[in-house]
Amino acid sequence: MVLDGRQVARHGAFALVIGVAGAAASVVLCLLVNFAYSLTVDHPWLLYLLPVLGVASLLLYRAWKLPLDTTTHTVVTSIREDEPLSPLLAPGILIGTALSILGGASVGKEAGALHMGASLGDFIGRPFRLRSVWKADQAAQDGGRAGMNAYAASVGMAAAFSALFFAPLGSAAFVIELSRYKRMVVKHLPTMLLACFVAWAIASAVGIGDIIPKVALPALTWKTAGECLVIAVVCSVAGSLYIRSIDGLQRATKALSKNYFAWVVLGGVIMIALVSVFGWQGFEGTGSNQLALALSGRQEPWAFAVKALLTIVCLGLWFRGGEIMPTFTVGALLGASCTVMTGGDACWSAAVGLVAFFAAMSRCPLAAFLMGCEIFGWAGAPLFALGAAVSFSLGRDVGYYGEGAATALRQAAAHWRNLKRS
Repeated sequence: MVLDGRQVARHGAFALVIGVAGAAASVVLCLLVNFAYSLTVDHPWLLYLLPVLGVASLLLYRAWKLPLDTTTHTVVTSIREDEPLSPLLAPGILIGTALSILGGASVGKEAGALHMGASLGDFIGRPFRLRSVWKADQAAQDGGRAGMNAYAASVGMAAAFSALFFAPLGSAAFVIELSRYKRMVVKHLPTMLLACFVAWAIASAVGIGDIIPKVALPALTWKTAGECLVIAVVCSVAGSLYIRSIDGLQRATKALSKNYFAWVVLGGVIMIALVSVFGWQGFEGTGSNQLALALSGRQEPWAFAVKALLTIVCLGLWFRGGEIMPTFTVGALLGASCTVMTGGDACWSAAVGLVAFFAAMSRCPLAAFLMGCEIFGWAGAPLFALGAAVSFSLGRDVGYYGEGAATALRQAAAHWRNLKRS
């Protein structure tokens, strides 16, 4: 295998540019969404506009010819299949997420970062005329272009995500696992890492992103390992039910009628009823406030169920927005609640719950482990590894983004065995 020096330079330049662009997109997303949420907190009556705001976001997607059923799963599927992405996806998800949060929807902004990053990566990568850096690939009939759309979008996605969570290693691993180890993405991992660290450095300097509080992490002992095991098992079961509920609701509504405007109005009405009747205003938005409570040990034992229910309603009924911060919040609240059984410390239990629940939901265990270490500290690596591994291994290998890492690796192994036999 011989490297093409010119293509190496182009990939390096692309990584620098998309790293800056991904960080900028993440910062703008945070500023806009945080402003929208502050308005919601100051003016609770905005909740009653949620159906109208949901319809407005769909009208924007229709005007820009973006599919109304666009989710992170559909964007990831486009990347896996090497399909181009619309440049309008970036502003569409930015505005759509802000409108959802303005009305108090229980959604996150991570889909905004992922969609914007993917769209920007695909768009910015075009003038660089990227080919594979390996001359052996360029000698193939496609000239080394196969997989380049997926690769450019993946790098942009990882960069924006890295800036949002200040987690370059976890973000690169997340996108690699989301692509299900797509060959052209994995072969250009150094470029992705460069873009992630550039975006991380800029976001860290600016100080704008999803800043998750730190917790005191215990040493690995038989007691803490046992407590971690209990949390992981609970998160595996609950995470699988959570994702099946969101996916099942989306599938059911889509099968009944593709009138997404009607579904988003219904979702808004249900949110208004639930929040107004039960006084759940504190569960509106991304969930970062509830996450902070969980990590400080001040959550209610039932809080995870409330946040999960509201998130299922909003995402299942087609509001624009992300799934990861609400998932982090549900996992942390659930982990802290497990102390009723374990008798352990609620703060670090919440951190383990976040990692384990995310592993079950995403089917991306390496990303869950690395993000846990980067967010909370590498001292918790043994606990996070145990939590992610147990939660991942106990669940069915189908999550929010489709089939998981284990299925992809089994398919890859079978492919290589067939190649050796032939």
